[in-house]
Amino acid sequence: MPYLCSLKKEINMTRGLEKVKKIKKKHIFLALLAVIVLGGLAKAYSAWVGTTHIAFLNYQAITLGQISHANDNAMIKLSEITTDDFDHLDDYDMIIVNGMGLRIDENQRKLLEEASYKVPTLTHAATNPANNIVSVDNFDADYLMQYIENGSKKNYHSMLAYIRKFIDGKKFMAPEPERVDERPDYLLTHFDPNDEKGDELGFNSIREYNAFLAKNGLYKEGAPTIMLTGFMGAAPDMEKAFEKKSFRVYRINKLQSFIAGHHADSIQANAVVNMAHGRLGDYFVEFLKQKNIPLFSPLNINRLTTDWENDKQGMNGGFMSQSIVTPEIDGAIRPYVVFGQRINKEGLQEVYGIPDRMESFVESVQGYVNLKNKKNSSKRIAIFYFKGPGQNALTASGMEVVPSLYNLLVRLKNEGYNVGKLPANPQELAKMIQAQGAVFGTYAEGAYTKFLQSGHPALITAQQFAGWTQKALSKKMIKEMNQLYGSFPGKYMATDDGKLAVARLQFGNVALLPQVMAGLGGDSFKIVHGTDQAPPYTYVASYLWARYAFSADVLIHFGTHGSLEYTPRKQVALGSNDWSDRLIGVVPHLYIYTIGNVGEAMIAKRRTYAQTQSYLTPPFKESELRQTYKQLSDAIQSYEKKASAEQSLKVKALTVKMGIARELGLDAKQMNKPYSADEIARVENYAEELANEKITGKLYTLGVPYDNDDVRTSVYAMATDPIAYGMLAVDKLKGRAQEGVEKHKQLFDRLYLSKARNTVTQLLGSASVSDEYICRYVGITSAELQMARKVEAMQAAPDPIQMMMQMAGQMGGAKEAKPKKVDNRTVSELRAAKVSHEKKVPQMSREAFEKMEQTGHFPDKMMEAIKKGQKWYQEDLKKAKMAKAGKGKASQTGESSKDKGMMMSKAPKYTRQQIRLAQAITTVEHALQNVGKYSEALRQSPLNEMSSLMNALNGGFTAPSPGGDLIVNPNTLPTGRNLFSINVENTPSEDAWEKAKELCDNTIKMYCERHKGEYPRKVSYTLWSSEFIETEGATIAQILYMLGVEPVRDAFGRVTDLRLIPSKQLGRPRIDVVVQTSGQLRDLAASRLFLINKAIEMAANAKGDKYENLVKAGVTESERVLVEKGMSPKEAREVSMYRVFGGVNGNYGTGIQEMVTAGDRWDKENQIAEVYMNNMGAFYGDEKNWETVRKAAFEAALTRTDVVVQPRQSNTWGALSLDHVYEFMGGMNLAVRNVTGKDPDAYLADYRNHSNMRMQEVKEAIGIESRTTIFNPAYIKEKMKGGASSASTFAEIVTNTYGWNVMKPKAIDKEMWDEIYNVYVKDKYHLGTKEFFDKQNPAALMEMTAVMMESARKGMWKATPQQLKDIAKLHTETVNKYKPSCSGFVCDNAKLRNYIASKTDAASAKEYQQNVEQIRDAEAAKNSSDKGMVMKKETLNEDAQKTTTVVSGIVVGVIVIVAFVMLAILIRRRRKNMVE
Repeated sequence: MPYLCSLKKEINMTRGLEKVKKIKKKHIFLALLAVIVLGGLAKAYSAWVGTTHIAFLNYQAITLGQISHANDNAMIKLSEITTDDFDHLDDYDMIIVNGMGLRIDENQRKLLEEASYKVPTLTHAATNPANNIVSVDNFDADYLMQYIENGSKKNYHSMLAYIRKFIDGKKFMAPEPERVDERPDYLLTHFDPNDEKGDELGFNSIREYNAFLAKNGLYKEGAPTIMLTGFMGAAPDMEKAFEKKSFRVYRINKLQSFIAGHHADSIQANAVVNMAHGRLGDYFVEFLKQKNIPLFSPLNINRLTTDWENDKQGMNGGFMSQSIVTPEIDGAIRPYVVFGQRINKEGLQEVYGIPDRMESFVESVQGYVNLKNKKNSSKRIAIFYFKGPGQNALTASGMEVVPSLYNLLVRLKNEGYNVGKLPANPQELAKMIQAQGAVFGTYAEGAYTKFLQSGHPALITAQQFAGWTQKALSKKMIKEMNQLYGSFPGKYMATDDGKLAVARLQFGNVALLPQVMAGLGGDSFKIVHGTDQAPPYTYVASYLWARYAFSADVLIHFGTHGSLEYTPRKQVALGSNDWSDRLIGVVPHLYIYTIGNVGEAMIAKRRTYAQTQSYLTPPFKESELRQTYKQLSDAIQSYEKKASAEQSLKVKALTVKMGIARELGLDAKQMNKPYSADEIARVENYAEELANEKITGKLYTLGVPYDNDDVRTSVYAMATDPIAYGMLAVDKLKGRAQEGVEKHKQLFDRLYLSKARNTVTQLLGSASVSDEYICRYVGITSAELQMARKVEAMQAAPDPIQMMMQMAGQMGGAKEAKPKKVDNRTVSELRAAKVSHEKKVPQMSREAFEKMEQTGHFPDKMMEAIKKGQKWYQEDLKKAKMAKAGKGKASQTGESSKDKGMMMSKAPKYTRQQIRLAQAITTVEHALQNVGKYSEALRQSPLNEMSSLMNALNGGFTAPSPGGDLIVNPNTLPTGRNLFSINVENTPSEDAWEKAKELCDNTIKMYCERHKGEYPRKVSYTLWSSEFIETEGATIAQILYMLGVEPVRDAFGRVTDLRLIPSKQLGRPRIDVVVQTSGQLRDLAASRLFLINKAIEMAANAKGDKYENLVKAGVTESERVLVEKGMSPKEAREVSMYRVFGGVNGNYGTGIQEMVTAGDRWDKENQIAEVYMNNMGAFYGDEKNWETVRKAAFEAALTRTDVVVQPRQSNTWGALSLDHVYEFMGGMNLAVRNVTGKDPDAYLADYRNHSNMRMQEVKEAIGIESRTTIFNPAYIKEKMKGGASSASTFAEIVTNTYGWNVMKPKAIDKEMWDEIYNVYVKDKYHLGTKEFFDKQNPAALMEMTAVMMESARKGMWKATPQQLKDIAKLHTETVNKYKPSCSGFVCDNAKLRNYIASKTDAASAKEYQQNVEQIRDAEAAKNSSDKGMVMKKETLNEDAQKTTTVVSGIVVGVIVIVAFVMLAILIRRRRKNMVE
C-alpha cells in the first residue's frame, strides 16, 4: 500500500507538472504574442504617430526662429545641431543643411554623408559643391527647397507638414501641406502691428506704404526718414525702436529695384540702416554719394547674448568679414552691436534686439541726422589731439599738426561755425596749447601743479562726475576705477579742494582737448597701445566733459593716432563694459586718419565707431644721392665691363672708405683680397638703392596742396616703378628680358627705370593715352591688350560668394504679373502625379559668371545649368539663330562664323601664364594712363579733405577708400574718404602665396650663404595689420610655406583649410616658426592665426618626410624645456605646439619701449628680455585657449630660433623712423638672444614694391635709411621747411637709434653715433640745424642730445671727451634757455641728469639741475607713495651713490627686479635727503 500510495502521488505530481507546463506554454505564448502586438503597436506608433525630429545644421537663428514660430504641431520637434552632434545624427528623422558658408572638414563631411544613407538629408544653397549632400529624391528636394527659398510663416508651416507626412511617413497629426506660396516681389515690407510674429506685410509703392503708416499712426510729416534694409537682424525690433523715436521707417525688400525705379527719390531719406551680411555693391555706393546720406551697419552677434558678453574677442572669422569688413567697403559706419540671441520656448535660439543697445543705436543715428538739420553756428565740436608730455609737440603720423588744426578752425569759421576769437596764427595757437592744453607725465608734479593754477582747466566736481559716470558707464566699470585709483578725484590732476582738472581750450563752440594718458605710470607706450586696466579719472573725465558739460554734437580725433581705440576689453563687436564703446557713447565720431596706416585705422573704426576721414602722406622726394655715390657706381660699371682683380680692389677700397662694407657685412680688413662678383653685385645694388630710394618731404599740412615740385616728384614715385617693373615682367613672360637684368640694378636702371622716368616726364599733364601708344610702348598686339582688359574685368567682377548670396536672395517663386491657369490639386495629388514646381533662375552678370568659371572650383554641370538660365546667354542664343538665318545683326555687320560660334562657346579659361601677362600689361597700362590723373588727384586731395570733413560735420556720406601710401596703392587718391580693409577669409591671396614662396626661398638662401649651407631651424615672424591688408597676407603665406603647408581654397577663393606639401615636392626640410602678432592684426584676422596654429600641428605630425622635419624637432625641444621648467609632461606636450603669441590681457603692443628708453631702470639686457617675454606671452593660436598665458610657453617657443623677420610695406617709414620696428623686431631679437645665447639673423621682408618684394638684412636697411634721411642734406632741408612736428621726426629717429642699439647692438655702430653728432651737434652740412630747433621745437633738440648722452652713459657709444662736452653744453644751454621739455629722457632719469651735469661747467650744471627740479617739484613728490599706479624711476643718493631700479607698470603686479625691493623701502624712508 505504501508503494501504491507513493506511486499514485508521483502520477498525480507528473500530471500536475504537465498541466503546469501547458499553462506556462500558454502564458509564454500569450506573452510573446503580447510583445509582438505591443512591438507592432510601438512600431506602428513610431511609424504613423510618433514625434518627427528635424535637425537643422548651419542655420542662422533668424531663419530658424521664423521656422520655429511657424511650427504649431506638437508632434514635430525642431533641433539645431552643430558638428559636435555628428556622432548621433541617427536620432533624427530629417536633416536640413544650410550649405551657405558651411565649414566642415573631410572627416565631418564623411560622417554627414554616412548619416544621409539612413536619415533623409537635404542641403540647399551649398557654396562648396562638396557639401551638397542630398539623400531625398529630386521631387521632394525640389518641393522642400521651394518652401525654404520662398520663406514666410505659411511656407515654413507647410514644409514641416510635408516632412512629417511625406518624408517621415506619419499618419497622425500629419496634415496636408499647402502648396508653395510664391514669395511676392514686394518693394517694401513692414511687420504686421496685429501679428508681430507673423509674416511681414508687403507694399509695391510708396503711396501704398505711406497709407499703411498713416493708418497705424506711424506717418509723421517732417519726421526724419530711415531706409532699413538687410536681413541679419530682427527687423520688427529695429522698426519699432526707430518709430518710437518718431522716425519714419521704410523697410526696403528689393533695394536695387527701389533705387533703380526712383522710389527712393520721393522719400528724402536721412540715412540708410543695413542689417548687413556682405556688400550691397558699387551701385549703392553711388546712390549714397548722390543722396549724401550715411550708411549704418548695426551688428548681429549671431550667438547668445550672454556668451558674447563673456567673450574676449567679440566676433571673428567669416561672420565678422560679412558683418563688418565687407559693409565697410560700401562706406558703412558704426558697427554697433544691436542684435543678440536668446532661447525661445522651443529651446531654439532666436534673434532679438538688445533693448538698451537698440535704444543707444537709434540715438546715435539721431545724432547724425541732427548734424544735417542743425545750423553750423549752433553745432558744438570737441576735437581731441595727441601730444607728447610737457613742451613736446603735437603729433600725428605724417602731419604738421598745429598748422593743420589752425586751418581747420579757420575753415570752420568760414563755414559759419562759432569759433569765438581765434589766435592770429598757428604759432599763437601752439603757445596757447602749451599753456592750456598740455599733457604731463606723472613725474612732472611741479609742472602740472602750476598748470592747475594758471592753465584755466575745466574743474569737475565729484557730484558732476558721479552723475556722468552713472549715465555713461556700467556699475562694473565705475567699481574698477574706484578700486584702482581710490575715491574721486584721485591724485593726478586733482585740486586741493577735491576737483578734477580737464585741460582744454575753448573757441566759441569748438573745444580742443589733449588726449591724456590712458593709465597712470610712466610707460607711455603701453598706455597708448592698450592696457589691462581702467583708464584713470582724468582720461574718462575728458570724454564725459565733452559729452555732458560741453554738450558736443560731434567728436573729432585729430590725426593718427590717439589711444581711445586701444583701451581695454573686447577686440571688436564691443559691449557695454568696453571703455571705448562707453566713452564715445552715442555722439557722432570723426577720425582724421592717414592713408598710410590702414591697419590701425580699422581698429579706430571698429573700436570707437569712427568715420575715418583720410589725409595725405608727406610728398615723396628723390634722395638726390646719385652724385654722392657716382665714383663708386663708375668703378662698378668698369668692373662689369671688364672684370679683374684690380678693378674689384678699386670697388672694395671705395666701399670701405664710404662705410658701406660695415653695413653690408663685407670684409674691410684684407684690402688686398678682391671682392667676388656676388659681393660687388651687392655693393652695386646697395648704391643703386641709395640713388633711387624714395624719401618723404616736409610733413603734410591739412588743406594745403603740395607745391608743383612735390607733385612732380610724388608722381615720379607713384608711376616710375610700376612702368619699369611692369615692362620687365612683360619682357620676361615674352622671353625678351636681358640676362642678369634682375641681379644688376645698374643694368635695370639703364634699361627700364630711366626709360620709365623719361616717359613719366613726357606724360605729366597729359589727359589720356591711346591704345596704339600703349601697344607700341609695351610691345604687344591689340589682341593682347584686349585679352588683358578681359582678364582684369573678370577679376574685378563681384566676388563669387557675393554673387551666390545675391542669387540666393533672388530665389523664390516671384508671382507673375499675368495670372497663371489655376491648378487646384493638392500637394499629395501633385506629388503622386510627379508635377514639379516651376523655379525662378537667379541672374548674374557675364563677367561674374566667367569669374566663377575661371576658378575651376565649380562643377561643369552646375555652371552649365546656371549659364542656360541667364538672360545674356538667351540673348546670345537669339542672336546666333538670327545670324544663322541671315536676318541678325551679326550678318549685317559681316561677323565671321567664328565670332558667331563664340557667343555659344564656353568662356576662355586663362592659364596662369596668361593671367600674369595680363596683370603685367594692365599694370603698365594704368601707370601710363594715370600719370596725369595722379597729378590732378594730388592737387585736389587737400581741398577734398576739407570739403569732405565739412560734409561729414553736416551728417553727410563719406565715400569709401582703400588704404596704403601713394606709391603702394595710388587708389587711395583722392583722400578725404573713409578707409576700408580686405576680406580676411580670402587670405593669403593667390598672388601673395606665389610671392611668399619666393621670399621664403630667399630667406633660406640668405641664411645658408651666411652659415655654411645650414638651414635655419626656426624663423620668427611678426604680423602687422597694415602689411596684412596691403599685401593680402604675404607674411602669413611665408609662415605656411616655411612649414611646408599650403592653403586650400573653397569654390569662392576663401582659404578654409590647409594641406601638407609633400616633402619631395617641397625639396627641403620643414622649418619651424614662432609668430608674434600685434594686437591690431589679432583683432582683424584671428581666423588666420588659427590657420597658422593648425599648420604647425600638421607640420609637426607629418609622416614619412624625405628631409629632416625641423618643426617636429622644435616641438620636441620645446616640450623638454617646459618639463624642465616644471610643467607636467601632459601639459608640456600640448603647450610645446604653441607658436602664436601676442600681448597679454589683449594689449596691442609689447609694453617695453618706455623701459628701454629709461636707461636708469635697467642694467642688463636680460631684464628687458624678461619683461618682453612676459608682456608678449599670451597665446592666440586657437579659440579655446585664446589669450591664455602659460608660464615659460613663449620662452620654450623661442628655442632654436635662428632668424627674425619683420614686414615693411610702407614707403613712409623704415626701421629707424618707426619706433614699433625696434619694439617688435628688436624685442624679439633681444628675447631670442637671451633664450638661445645666439644673436639671430634679422631680415626685413620688404613689400613696398609689389613687383619686387625681397628680403633685406636689418643692418643694411638701417644703413640705407640713415644715409637717405637723417644724414642726407636733401632730406634734412625738406623737413626743415616744416614746424614743430617736423622737428620731432629728427628726435624720434635718434631715439629709435638708441632703441636699436639696446635691442640689437650689431645693427648700430660707433660710426653712426659719430655721424649723428657731426650732423646735428656740429652742423656738418651748415644747414642751421640749431637755429631751426630753437625756432620750431627746442624740446626736440633737448630729446636728441639727452638720448646721445644716455647712449654714451650706458656704454653703447664710445664717444670722445670732446663729443660729450659739446653735447652736454648744447643740452644744458637749451634746457636753461627754454626750460625742460619735459620728456622722460630730459626730466625723469636722475643718473643721466647727473652724467650730463658732470660733463659741463659748474654754473650751467647747477642752473640745469634747478630747472629740472622745478618741473619735478620735490615738495609734491613727498606724497608719491599715495599715487597708486604712479611709477617713480630711480632716486639717486649722491653721497652713498646707491641706486634702486624699479620696473613696474608693464603688467599689473609684475616687478622685474625683486632683489631691489628692500633697498627701495630703505631709500623711500630717506627720500627727503635725496636729490632726484
